[in-house]
Amino acid sequence: MNKKIKVLVTGAGNGVGQSIIRSLNLSKLNLEVIISDIDKLNTQIYNKNKSIIIPKVEDKKSKQWFIKNLIRKKIDVLFVGSEYEIEFFSRNKKEIENKTKTLICVSPTETIKISLDKFHTYKFLKKNNFPFPRTFLPKNLDQAKKIIKKLKTPFYLKDRFGTSSRNVYLIKDKKCFSGLYILVPNPIIQEFAGFKGESLKNEFTCGIFTLRNGKLIGPFIAKRILKNGTSWVVEVVKQNRIKKLIIKIAKKLKNIGSLNIQLRDGPKGLIPIEFNARFSGTTSIRAFFGFNEPEMFIKNYFLNRNIKNPKIKLGRVFRYTEEVYQKR
Repeated sequence: MNKKIKVLVTGAGNGVGQSIIRSLNLSKLNLEVIISDIDKLNTQIYNKNKSIIIPKVEDKKSKQWFIKNLIRKKIDVLFVGSEYEIEFFSRNKKEIENKTKTLICVSPTETIKISLDKFHTYKFLKKNNFPFPRTFLPKNLDQAKKIIKKLKTPFYLKDRFGTSSRNVYLIKDKKCFSGLYILVPNPIIQEFAGFKGESLKNEFTCGIFTLRNGKLIGPFIAKRILKNGTSWVVEVVKQNRIKKLIIKIAKKLKNIGSLNIQLRDGPKGLIPIEFNARFSGTTSIRAFFGFNEPEMFIKNYFLNRNIKNPKIKLGRVFRYTEEVYQKR
């Protein structure tokens, strides 16, 4: 295919969208990448790629806007770079694709529901006999207090639907619980899975890719240290015990393309703690080490090419912040 493939990436102002864009820039495919965001002030809008402003998906006319503009701009593939837009595109995928001929990279609604809702993640793991962190859904503060009486510290207080470690508190002293509980929307209580303290032996972030025919590619496995909800230090590793568990989980989920699974290791062994049935903030890291999921999606789902397991390089990544300057 000689003509350029026109790709639109949403959520260019956040880490996931930027990670997709960096992965596409690493690809050798003939791509025209158009970046988009709801806010024109997001710094990624001002890079060398073309950019457009898009409406918020909760706007009543957003679906018609996307249908009209995907046709007008002749977009071949759409990547969702904001977790807030995932449910919208999953729910409207079929209609938008049929009317625009744009291929949208998003998983089925049921899979999205499992990954976006931490309590549904827990129920999925338990139902399918996978290791799981005990998770509780209190109706109110009084019930929550009764639950934590039976738990050892530390344990987590989380927003059931939260992302990027927003509204996540590691409770080390139960005296602090009530004051924090009232700050968390949709609170759940979850046992702490893993060894105490932050180190590269504790937490893993893994990527596995589902092809159109259901075959699995990967997984990509990395240890990580978190900082403000973001993978700050990442080390690519090979671990067969993690590989087997990731493959078993992926086979149970009806996923399209990229699936990100996070695990912690501890006294009870490996325990999956969260899923992302989408690209993640470490997508570009995986791409750098040879596991380029946005490129794989275009090759397999759009170009109908067969994909073989790539050779994944080993290494370590340190993240840092960087500014974008504009002269007036």
